[in-house]
Amino acid sequence: MVMLQRSQQGVALLTVLLLVVSITVVAGSMLASQKIAIRRSGLLFDQDKLLQAIEAGERLAMTIIRADNKLNDTDSLQDIWAQPLPPYSLGDYSVSAELRDEAARFNINNLYYNGAVDSEALSVFQRLLTQLNLEPEIAIAVLDWQDNDSEVYKDGGDEQTVYGRQGSLANRSSSSDALPNQPFITIEQLAEVRGIDNEVLASLRPFVTAVPYYLPINVNTASPVVLAALFDGATSEQMQTLVDQRDKRVVASIDGLWQLPPLNALSAEQQQAIAPLLAVDSTAFTALVTATDNGAKQRFATVLMSNREAGNTANNSANNNANTVAGNNSNSTGSNSANDTKSAKEVKIVSQRLWAFRPSF
Repeated sequence: MVMLQRSQQGVALLTVLLLVVSITVVAGSMLASQKIAIRRSGLLFDQDKLLQAIEAGERLAMTIIRADNKLNDTDSLQDIWAQPLPPYSLGDYSVSAELRDEAARFNINNLYYNGAVDSEALSVFQRLLTQLNLEPEIAIAVLDWQDNDSEVYKDGGDEQTVYGRQGSLANRSSSSDALPNQPFITIEQLAEVRGIDNEVLASLRPFVTAVPYYLPINVNTASPVVLAALFDGATSEQMQTLVDQRDKRVVASIDGLWQLPPLNALSAEQQQAIAPLLAVDSTAFTALVTATDNGAKQRFATVLMSNREAGNTANNSANNNANTVAGNNSNSTGSNSANDTKSAKEVKIVSQRLWAFRPSF
């Protein structure tokens, strides 16, 4: 009987110990879950504050562009959007924004739009590559990457045969070797094109952009290198003369551009050929937004913004410039008639990318 009682007491004690251990484990698990939930809530809260700071920077950039649109019909490096914007405080963050004119660069998506190749844009891109001591054949590969056929441009060869086994393309996640045959979304995608490695991409980056619609080159902001690619025989040293003149006085119209050296030496045919590629304003800007918290930790966002007339089609600017040249050849008045009917521009966000480190800008 005594042994039975002791056995029962031992079982009871063991049961109690098991209950205590179970309660301890459950309590510990609940506490750990609660800590994780608190931590997750804190991270979500911090992320929300960061996104609010980034959005505030976006709004600031858009406001600056809208204000500049009301001041003049051109976009130049003397405008308010091109000036440094002082940072401002928003809660736990200091927010700043820098603006860049994408029309100061060559838009690689100009090579193919509305289902057709722009041969003049292709020539400009080939000359730009030559200016940078790069192979002009790269331009054909960039064009084939985005056009919607399966043949190499003017060669007749099969794209899959020519490009499919190229080293950089072999690393693509797609099981197919066929080219995407769609517009570029980012400049980084150029690394997938035959002939473009990291070194070539680094050389191209300051001079090209990837805007998802037709984007003429803004002669008021383009570099001498980009301007020199406009026609055969031009050099960046020659175009520095044009840059020096525009820095003193903004080019107000395309017909005024032809009065400036060295472009005043171009024939009427040459002017008409490159006019659709040119503009005196911009329809695309990129903002680099920097948000710095109290601990000096920084996060970045690049925001591509369109700055186009309401209801604008992809090539309205090109058509306006071409019409201006045609009018100038028949009866030059020194004014751009396209500006007379210009409607108000709308500033919209096209795309946004978040960065843990400051991107190239």
